[in-house]
Amino acid sequence: MKKFFYSLFAFVFLTSQSLNAAGYLATYSMKVSNPAAYVEALDELMNTDWGKSFAGDVSLHQYAFNGYDDATHVVVLNYENPESLGTGTESFTDPVFLSFFAETASIAEPVEQSLNMKLISVYNENPDEDQVYTIYRMQVKDASAYAKEYTKLTNAQVESGNIQGSYGLRQLVAGDSRYYTHYAYTSAPSVAEAMKSAETLYGSDSFAKFADKVSENRRVMNISILTNIVNYPAN
Repeated sequence: MKKFFYSLFAFVFLTSQSLNAAGYLATYSMKVSNPAAYVEALDELMNTDWGKSFAGDVSLHQYAFNGYDDATHVVVLNYENPESLGTGTESFTDPVFLSFFAETASIAEPVEQSLNMKLISVYNENPDEDQVYTIYRMQVKDASAYAKEYTKLTNAQVESGNIQGSYGLRQLVAGDSRYYTHYAYTSAPSVAEAMKSAETLYGSDSFAKFADKVSENRRVMNISILTNIVNYPAN
């Protein structure tokens, strides 16, 4: 049985211009030349006292399809609030983390770093449904208007049974805003299921209405697909 958590901020965001976030996501994209060695080093880091006490959830994903740069992998840090974001970021000066950074410098070339606010978050409690992520990066002119139409679309897709995993909308607050200002995402159990869902989405009446409503408000800059490698939930 699926259980979804709908962010309270989704309601606040849709009814005001508040910039209070329901958490933050810090992403660190990189070009990894030796994925096995990087995963091993990350696992060792997360099993230290530093890793076990880290202030947010840590995930490593691999790009299956990524057209906008040379990144092959991305580390995603999921923070619940500004305090955990601050604590986590400040911990990067710890000698344990610096040792990991030095160890992996020769095999992990930084590509992009960004910080995003969680605007709308709907989570599935089953991690097996969150194994493949489709990311839609875009330029949005009126975020509030876009969020309203996005909510109508996702509600229709959920009602039709076409979203199996989690989904949400994020706003860029730190990073290169020349490329994208927001991104939306959905997750699925596998690449095959993600593609089946996309085919159903693009062929639906709800998507046709959504596309018409937002055509002057947003420009899709990139669609990428990531596969999940490993997760380290915050303790």
